[in-house]
Amino acid sequence: MLTGRVRLVAAAAILIPAVIYLGMDTERHPVRLKQAPNPAYQQSDYYIVNGRIRDFAPTGELKHQLSSTQLEHQPAQQQILVTNPEMRIYNGQQPTRKVSSLRGMISDNDDKIELEGEVLFQDSLDPVAANTLKTESLTLLPQENIAKTDEPVTISGPSGTTSSIGMTIDTDSGILNLLSDVNGVYNVN
Repeated sequence: MLTGRVRLVAAAAILIPAVIYLGMDTERHPVRLKQAPNPAYQQSDYYIVNGRIRDFAPTGELKHQLSSTQLEHQPAQQQILVTNPEMRIYNGQQPTRKVSSLRGMISDNDDKIELEGEVLFQDSLDPVAANTLKTESLTLLPQENIAKTDEPVTISGPSGTTSSIGMTIDTDSGILNLLSDVNGVYNVN
């Protein structure tokens, strides 16, 4: 019979090589590297896919409705990034207006909306009667009821086509101010 010390040495002689072998076996236990966090993912605290935001007046009337394929909130920049936004602007005195673009940004306090890429502004939902404004960027100031751009603008409708560099629109009254290099063609009916 083996004594206690001899058994302990025999067990150690058998187990130590097996434990060393299993500990060095990278196929069963791959080496795990600590991955550095990706800063792009840390900027956003939530995503919404196919989202809709509605803004109501203090009287309870719907003022704006924004639909987007993706909304991404970035708290450090205090903004929401939107993809393929489509906005409808409601005003009891004017027809419903429609604004769309490829991407945009909405400030957290809703005082500024910036749209970029193939911006399309229609003064009516009826495509036949609508005047359509096309530009590459548009800034909406909802609290001031202003839309503006410094980019080239093309306005087309049933009565003709007008182009300009820069413009402002008062979305309450519908008054459009063209800023410079204005050219137009009027179609006589």
